[in-house]
Order: sequence, then structure tokens, then C-alpha cells
Amino acid sequence: MGNPLETERISKLLVSFCIPSLASSLVTCLYNIVDQLFIGNLLGVAGNAATNVVFPVVTLITALSLMCGVGPSNAMNIYRGKGQIGEARRCVGGGFGIMVLAGLVCMIPMLIATEPLLHLFGCTDTVMPVAAPYARIISLSFVFSIIGASGPFLIRADGAPNYSLAVVAAGAILNILLDALFIYGFHWGIRGAAWATLIAQAVSTAMVLWYMKRRFAAFALKPSDFRPDAKLYGQMIAIGIGPAFNFGTQAIVQVFLNNALRSYGAASVYGSDVCLAVAGVANKVNTLANAIIVGLTNGLQPIASFNFGRKNYGRVAEAAKKVVLMVVIMGFAVFLCYQLLPVQITSLFGDGNEEYFEFAKKFFRIFFLLIPLYGLQSSIAGFFSAQGKVSRAITISLVRQVIFFPPLLILLPKILGLTGVLWAGPLADLAMAVTAGTLFARELQKLERAEAAKRPATR
Repeated sequence: MGNPLETERISKLLVSFCIPSLASSLVTCLYNIVDQLFIGNLLGVAGNAATNVVFPVVTLITALSLMCGVGPSNAMNIYRGKGQIGEARRCVGGGFGIMVLAGLVCMIPMLIATEPLLHLFGCTDTVMPVAAPYARIISLSFVFSIIGASGPFLIRADGAPNYSLAVVAAGAILNILLDALFIYGFHWGIRGAAWATLIAQAVSTAMVLWYMKRRFAAFALKPSDFRPDAKLYGQMIAIGIGPAFNFGTQAIVQVFLNNALRSYGAASVYGSDVCLAVAGVANKVNTLANAIIVGLTNGLQPIASFNFGRKNYGRVAEAAKKVVLMVVIMGFAVFLCYQLLPVQITSLFGDGNEEYFEFAKKFFRIFFLLIPLYGLQSSIAGFFSAQGKVSRAITISLVRQVIFFPPLLILLPKILGLTGVLWAGPLADLAMAVTAGTLFARELQKLERAEAAKRPATR
């Protein structure tokens, strides 16, 4: 009997992989959403602004988690598809080495230079006393954060999407309970939210390690599989760098955006802190949209990578088209919420004055105007990453995050002021969508031609 990834109907595979992956991704975003809800309602504008200036490093952790999850899991599946089990096994062990290194690389600078980094991220003097303690404690969790987020990729690739979801759900539920206990029970304020996140992610990490030792089904892992191997690390990083580059450049974009909001917000009727606070709420809310996109894309990964390794190109194309369509449909639903309910959404995260909610309406309705197209960045980049075609995945991210968004963020505000900051978002989204759509269409044609070439000629 063949592997279900090769023989099962694509639509059924997408249901079995995308639903747990989507649920896992949505639950993961609860870490950010719940902290924001508690902090915003406790500290108001200052709390929302504080979490916003820490958000770039949180986004960077998300990027590295994707790299450490997508790279090893896709490499493992490609080698499994080729029948090279020894190499597949080493990808799992090597993946853990990358996770620990990535967490340490982020943790150490944040602990040593907390305040200079937060100032670089757009923090104002009034927000710094709130943001700095939160950032220091959160940084202690970075290794746990990456293992807890990346490990489920390997677990899903092993054929256990439900346990993968359980890992993330356990951490998220514990985070909610500890947030309530530490913030309202122990009165630890924003520090309580940070400690809750650290403990919850440590529990998720423990669950990942237990699965790898006791339940990994594809093959038995050996101690030698975990031996550091720079060449193997480089191969897996190369596969995972596409989606990681996407989120990593988002962190850079957030830094540019925060600094623009601080500068042009100060010259507006709203003020810097209100602009930063609104952006903090909007960015955290938008993690839900990102979670949907990432969840569907992650569900595609094992299907696409395994079948690409087996040269089932028609199945790769079919799965990709279905997922991209789902991403666009879900993006349109998010668009309607942002356009119709911006004040209601913002008010969930604490009170504010009239200017606060007025700017919230502008931010949601302008900055996220093309949110239905925004999902093409992650979904199509993920499609390329599943095939090991990293350069195309990076190109898509470069167009929005580097080539268009920063220049627009510099030029438009000179003409339109603070409103120009907001219009930089949808214009960059449009440029990205054109690029991603063109590359996707061409790649589908290549896959379909390769599939047709496999069929025997008929007269």
C-alpha cells in the first residue's frame, strides 16, 4: 500500500493536513492576541504601544521558527520521497540544532541591549518604562518559542497533525490561564504577561521533546542524528529561508513603520503614542489573518514536498491551486471585518480617546485595503519553498518588504503626511501580488508540462 501523500485524493489530504495546521496556527497567534487583550485593558494606550515596539523581535522569532520548521520538515519529506531514510533522519536531529542556535542568537542581544533596540524599533520615552521589562522577560523564552513553534512541523511531517495541534493548544491555553493569574491574581502587570508566555512555551517545548523521544513514527531517531553538521544545517536553512525571509523582512518593515508613525504621528493631531498603540492593536489583530494564511500554507507543505520528491508534479500543482484559492477567499472575509468593524475591533483592546478610535478607522481601512492579496506572499512563497526553489520565494518577499514598502514609506509621507504612511501598505501589497501571481502562473505551467511529459505518447 502506497504512502497516502502519494495516493490519497488531494482534497482529502488538504482537509486532513490543513485543518489541524490552521487550528495550530490560530492557536499560536493566541499568545500575542491574549497578551495584547490583557495588557491593553490593563494599561490602555501605553500598554498597546509597548507591545507594538516589541513586536518586530516577536516577528523575527516567528520568521526563525518557520525556517527551523519548514526547512527540516520539507527536507525530511523530500528525502523520504526519494527513499533516503538515513538523510531524512539526520534532518530531524539537525533541525533541533538549528532551533537552539536561532533562539540563542535572538535572546542574547535582546538581553544585553534592550533599551537601544527598543528605541530602534520606534519606542518613545514615555513608553520605554513599560516596554523594557516586558522585552527582557520575553527574550528569555526565545529558545522555547522556536522549539515549541518549529517542532510541530516535524510532528506533522511524521503524520501526527493532531498531536502537533495539541502541543500548540496546550501552550496557548496555559498562557491564557497564567495571564489571568499573574496579571489579576498576583498583580504583576505587563511582567506577568511575559512570564505567562515564557512558562507556556516551555511546556510546549517539553511536549515536542517527549514526542521525538517516544512516539516518532517514520523512523527511530538515534543520538548520532543530533550531531552538529554545518553542511546539513546550511541545506535545511536554504530550504526554510523563503518563508523565514518573508517574516524576517516583515520585522524590518515594522521597524520602518513604527519610526514613521513616531515621526509623522508627532506632527499630527493624534500624537506618536496613539499612532503606535493603534498600530500595535492592528498588527496583533492581523496575526489572525497571518495565522490563517500560514496555517493553510503549512498544511500544503508536506503534500507538495513529498510529491515533488516523487515527481508527482500534477499533484503538487493541484494542491497549490486549491490552497491559494482558499487563502484569497479567507483574505476577503478578513477585509470585510477590517472595513466594517475597525472601532469595534480596536475597543476590545482597551479604551482610548476620540482621536485614538478615529486613527484606528483610518489604519484598518487604508493600510489593510488589499488584505485579500496580501496572503499571496506567504502562500505562493510556501509553494516554492516546498519544492526547494528558495530564490523565487525570496523574490516575492523582496518585492513587498524591501523594494517597494520602505521607499514608499519615505516618499509618500512627504506628500501626504501621516496618511501617506498608511497608503504605503496597499501599494506595496499590489506590487507583490502582481509579482507573486506571475511567478505562480509560470510555475504551474512548468509543473503541468512536466507531468504531461511523464505520460506515454498516444497515437
